[in-house]
Amino acid sequence: MFVDKGLYFEIEEFSKKGIKAIYTTAEMGNFQEEADRKRAINILKLQGDQVYTGYQTHSENIVAIDKNTVNYTEDTDGFITDRDDVVIFTRYADCLPIYFLDLASGAFGCVHSGWLGSYKKIVLKTVEKFQTEYRSELENLLIGFGIGISQINYEVGVEFLEKFKFKFTDSQLKDVFLEREGKIFFDNQQFNYNILLEKGIKKEQIIRNDLCTFQDKRFHSYRRDKKDSGRNAAYIFIDKNEK
Repeated sequence: MFVDKGLYFEIEEFSKKGIKAIYTTAEMGNFQEEADRKRAINILKLQGDQVYTGYQTHSENIVAIDKNTVNYTEDTDGFITDRDDVVIFTRYADCLPIYFLDLASGAFGCVHSGWLGSYKKIVLKTVEKFQTEYRSELENLLIGFGIGISQINYEVGVEFLEKFKFKFTDSQLKDVFLEREGKIFFDNQQFNYNILLEKGIKKEQIIRNDLCTFQDKRFHSYRRDKKDSGRNAAYIFIDKNEK
């Protein structure tokens, strides 16, 4: 579960394994701004050259960070690594961060999954990349959903609903769409949960939450604040203070 640390939240189950899986509040900053990114590095006691990030395009592209990877990559919505000196950083304003940890190898990662990334199944492609890069076994993966917009605040149109119905099965879409008073609402977290279960990840391996970026003004939200919205940040890294 997420634990409130004031300027940010962190996933307790990851912390117990020596991994910081963090989601920032608006008070910690707007992560579109360089000054706030630098401030966060100081608060978290990190080194700037440890941080790896990219230009997010709602793609299914995932980079496995090795010794030859540059700190910034274009057209990238996810990162995984087995390096102990890497900090992965991604930005959000209602989309869903998804954190990963391989309990056997120690490899970890995070992906940005808005509705389009979810539609492209970036979460499953990340699982498959762990298997390819680090020989990860499904039963060793711990997966945590970050804080995104909740279903009741995520209204979508009929074309959106039909797009998902055309591609996915009824079981994959179970409890994903809510139709009420002529309106349709989408649950991004539930959708990713469903397809992970179908992949073979057990529910005990998936950490969920009921927080909402739209409803809770501690977070930036594009749907709530429109063009005035800032960006929240997700960080994941090895907690050297626990070593």
